[in-house]
Amino acid sequence: MMGKWLQPIFNGLAKFADWASIILLIFITFQLTAVVILRYFFFTNIRWFEQSSVILFFYLVFIPAGLLSRSGQHLNVEILWEYLQKNEKKKALWLLYLAQRAIEIIFCVVALYFSWTYTCHLIEVEATFDFEFFGRRVPQWTTAVAFILGFFFLVLHTLEVFITSLIKKKV
Repeated sequence: MMGKWLQPIFNGLAKFADWASIILLIFITFQLTAVVILRYFFFTNIRWFEQSSVILFFYLVFIPAGLLSRSGQHLNVEILWEYLQKNEKKKALWLLYLAQRAIEIIFCVVALYFSWTYTCHLIEVEATFDFEFFGRRVPQWTTAVAFILGFFFLVLHTLEVFITSLIKKKV
């Protein structure tokens, strides 16, 4: 079985990711509202404030992707899925579901590996963006870390769904 101790951990991570995405969205909305007010009413600009919302948006994209994968809404093979459901081929439907999740896991693991190597490369060469944050140039790895975190959670949640489907032997 999935384990009485493992399922609450996955549920807790999903709940945390859900709240983190809500908080990020609220904060980005506040940031962009402040940028518009400062720019068009006070004719001033806080460049780092504007650019940090772009960096946070990278994180906002990946957090809900893991939650969608967990709920089975991230990737679907619709035409084949509907055909197998209509013809009541439960075993083939289950195998298609497992194959779909396995491909998603493989893709996310490969993407996680390459995002890790890319981030390490950016750190090694000390690559920076053209804007400053409190007088210092912003390192480019700040956005690349979003790929690492995002694909890690995608792998984690997809593995959870895959293992649960293997154990229960149904979709």
